[in-house]
Amino acid sequence: MYKNLFTLMFVLSMVGCSYSSLKPEVVDRSAAQRMQTVVFATVVSVDRVTLSGDGQTGAIAGALIGGAAGASVTDSETESDIAGVLGALAGSAIGSKIGDAATRKPAIELMLDLDSGKTVSIIQEEGDHTFRVSERVKIIKNRGKSRVMPL
Repeated sequence: MYKNLFTLMFVLSMVGCSYSSLKPEVVDRSAAQRMQTVVFATVVSVDRVTLSGDGQTGAIAGALIGGAAGASVTDSETESDIAGVLGALAGSAIGSKIGDAATRKPAIELMLDLDSGKTVSIIQEEGDHTFRVSERVKIIKNRGKSRVMPL
C-alpha cells in the first residue's frame, strides 16, 4: 500500500515539474548570457492555431497509477499481475488523453517576410503582445529555436 502511494506521489510530482512555456516573453534559463542571432522581418499574416498537449507525460502517469491500482485488485499473484498489466494499459490510454487535453495551448502562426527576401513561418504560444499585419518584428534565434518579438 505504501509502495503504491509513494509511486503515485512521485508520478504526480514529476508531472507537475514538466511544464515549459513557449511564450516569446519567457526565456529558457539556459539562454541567459548567451549570444543569440537576431533577424528582422515584417508580419505578413497572423493565424490562430492550437499547440497539441503533452499526452506522453499523462500516459506514463496513467500507466503507473493504473498498474498499481490493477495489481491491488486481487490476492492471487497471477491474477494480480494480469490485472496490473491491464490497469497499466487502460491507465496509459486514459492518461494520454487527459494529459493532451489538459496541456493544449492557444498559439499563433506568424508568416514573416525577412529583410533578406525569404518568407518563413514561426509558430509560438500566444504571448502578451498582439501582432498585426505589416508590423516590424525581430526574430531571436538560439540553438534551432526562434521566437518573435515586437521591434
